[in-house]
Amino acid sequence: MNKLGVESFLAIVRHKGLTDAAKSLFLSQSTLSHRLSQLEKEIGVKLIERGRGIRELSLTQGGEEFLPLARKWEELIEETYRIESRAKYSTLSIGAVDSIHSFILPPVYKELNKYSSQLNIKIRTHQSIELFWLLEHGEIDVAFTLLEQPMPNMIMTEFSREKMVIIYRKGKKMHIDNHYVNKSELDFSKQLFIEWGSSFRSWYEHWIKKDAVNRQPTIRLDTVNLLSIFMDQPGHWAIVPMSIADYFKTKESFSIFYLEDSPPDRVCYKIEHRYSANRIEGLRILDECLKKLEKD
Repeated sequence: MNKLGVESFLAIVRHKGLTDAAKSLFLSQSTLSHRLSQLEKEIGVKLIERGRGIRELSLTQGGEEFLPLARKWEELIEETYRIESRAKYSTLSIGAVDSIHSFILPPVYKELNKYSSQLNIKIRTHQSIELFWLLEHGEIDVAFTLLEQPMPNMIMTEFSREKMVIIYRKGKKMHIDNHYVNKSELDFSKQLFIEWGSSFRSWYEHWIKKDAVNRQPTIRLDTVNLLSIFMDQPGHWAIVPMSIADYFKTKESFSIFYLEDSPPDRVCYKIEHRYSANRIEGLRILDECLKKLEKD
């Protein structure tokens, strides 16, 4: 079938006219009309009603019947291109929660970037529960999640474990590491609260159970990427994993403190589907990057 003709026909249908269709394909109207005429001649059916005084083109009965075939043909061509692309490159789709993307995986991504000439890499950000669904349905190849949820078709391994600490905004640069604080020393009206999972929530509810009314944070965030914006006032503080605290420690006016009644460690799990042979090369490269970083 005439590829250029079908492409022109579908463009005319989408834009309901020759002018906009020609612009979308970067063609002159005469070239577009010629391609359409060649297609009509090939299949022996007039597809578009056109003539003087007709502002908005419409399909003939033959055009209506041909339209679903043209769309299927377009889908097949796109799928062919995807097959060709997969033949040239391995693919790897990685899913993770935003804090893992931003503070745990950057060294991995820098290493993976060295393979960009042979590996198509796709990065996706989702909540932990969504990552399991995406992996189960083949939307991603590997996930880094904060939720421990064993499933029959999944391989789950502990990827990282880190302490939860307090970052505290001071008026001047002042780092006091290994210093423990009690909750009585904290001003809860200046807390920036991020919920780090069910185990953290259970710990937090137990931690503030006495005098809970006066210990409710006034600012709650659902993403760590907002933390820098709200940590701009002296006295503001938040409970975060050590990887995030290390990031803030490089900036001025932040201190890191440990809690006497410490929260549970934050654990990140790496999960893969047991039957991922179609992505085995991409996963192999990822594992090589992870092993290299462990040695370094």
